[in-house]
Amino acid sequence: MAIFDRLDRLTSRAVDTVNAIPFTFTPMKGTPNGRPGPDPDRVALPLTVVVGGAEVPGPMPRGIFDYVSTEYGIQLGVRKSYREANDLRALQIGRDPQLSIDRKYWPSADWEPKQGDLISFPLNPDLPEFQVSSSQRDGLSRMVLMLITIGAQA
Repeated sequence: MAIFDRLDRLTSRAVDTVNAIPFTFTPMKGTPNGRPGPDPDRVALPLTVVVGGAEVPGPMPRGIFDYVSTEYGIQLGVRKSYREANDLRALQIGRDPQLSIDRKYWPSADWEPKQGDLISFPLNPDLPEFQVSSSQRDGLSRMVLMLITIGAQA
């Protein structure tokens, strides 16, 4: 099992070397009827590093961002007779933004991304800011964040 773990980590790092782009991660904490704010109990990325007595941002984390094509059935509201349900034959095709990240950035499960956290890509101005809708582990060394676009749609 140790050989497979090592190969999984090596493969994850090789994929990041070729395809990953830098991102920033801001953990957010919300209240039931209030606005969300930064969560002080979890770590934001990139980490700040003290250099010569001054705090400067450390290296930016990197992840693989992609728009995955998805199809959705929508209700048309066309009824054939009085007691039949709505028609779901029409499919709408959309884009589902996802970010695949190596789990090395979060050594503890308590710090991992949660619903409502913010992801931005400061070096790619064409990409809007995103909010995490869900996160799931992808194998042993990676996790996939399902994202929602914040602000203007691209």
